[in-house]
Amino acid sequence: MDLETVRFNLRDLFLVLVALVGGVFFCSSSLANSDPLWFLPYFAETPHSIVVHRAGCRATLAPGKPGFDELTRALNADLSHIEGYDPTYGLEPSSQREYREKEFVVEVTFPRRVKLHVPYRFGEPDTLFIPLTGPFGETRSVFGGHGGSYWASALRLKSHATIRAAAERVECAPR
Repeated sequence: MDLETVRFNLRDLFLVLVALVGGVFFCSSSLANSDPLWFLPYFAETPHSIVVHRAGCRATLAPGKPGFDELTRALNADLSHIEGYDPTYGLEPSSQREYREKEFVVEVTFPRRVKLHVPYRFGEPDTLFIPLTGPFGETRSVFGGHGGSYWASALRLKSHATIRAAAERVECAPR
């Protein structure tokens, strides 16, 4: 009886284990978020319209109007840098109305549902509500929804300074 020595390569075993764990993590995250590109912090969409509410005045911007392109670039820049997600935040219709009348808010409507590549299950909104002042402005919250009805969860931006600076340059008309 002839016995053979069994040899294995520890480096190859380690590489296979790392690839297996990485693949399982990527696939589970992709399925949980419904987005295989969840790890790409990139957003570049052109809105259908942007409404700026500032303490009782309102400005509606559409493509071609002054300030629209600058505000679109600002939105795309800040929405590419998401810091977190809070499923406990909610925005009731009465809160929306109060924010529109008393605070500084940007509402964005897209021609179709858009994908924000985030490591959270945020969905595909066609409208975004971005408070720049008030309690939700302090937390840099972004609410998403469909047709102006917003979900009970919020993304948290790293900063909304670019959006705020662009929105401050928009001329508002009293209601």
